Amino acid sequence: MDSWIDELERDLGLPARLAVLANCGGQNRDIPSVERAARSKLASEIGVEATIWLAKRFAGTKLEIPSRLGAAARDRASQLRAAVMDAGLGENPTRSANDIASEFNVTARWVHELRAQLRNEHLHATRQLRFPF
Repeated sequence: MDSWIDELERDLGLPARLAVLANCGGQNRDIPSVERAARSKLASEIGVEATIWLAKRFAGTKLEIPSRLGAAARDRASQLRAAVMDAGLGENPTRSANDIASEFNVTARWVHELRAQLRNEHLHATRQLRFPF
């Protein structure tokens, strides 16, 4: 999970997030100690403030920086899943697979497969034992 990049954006703003993704996205990077952060190579690439922020959380570790395109793909996949769920998982969805496929530039077959996957996940979740509290 890449929630740390969302926290970085919340704390330092969108420009800091974009600098990290543009310069280091998709890479594994060694995070310097807080003492060395300002003078590190990483600071020259993404900025001192972002490097210090990372060092306070991940100093001395190797951090996998998410890819710019990977984050966009995950967001798009989440939006597609939400659209399929909003349309309904039953036999008579409110939107056709063709409509959803057209909106997200995927095939109708993929929408049908995704709907079946989500339906199975939903059935599995509802079959879980429920304990009274």
